[in-house]
Amino acid sequence: MTDDRDDAAGSARRIRREKMTAWWGRNALWVAIGGFLLMMAVFFLIARNTEPGDGRPCPPDKVCGFVR
Repeated sequence: MTDDRDDAAGSARRIRREKMTAWWGRNALWVAIGGFLLMMAVFFLIARNTEPGDGRPCPPDKVCGFVR
């Protein structure tokens, strides 16, 4: 009897793994598109919350971004 249960559990795991593999195979493009859009949203929020600047270094005679 215990051998039957082990075999049943093993085949159930195998079927679940095959189902997940099939799901990723069908939806890989949508997962990639969703990941790209999520990454762009994070970059947008980072850019929106950072202090704007022109990317040039601060001249030596000027104090940039510091409060005295």
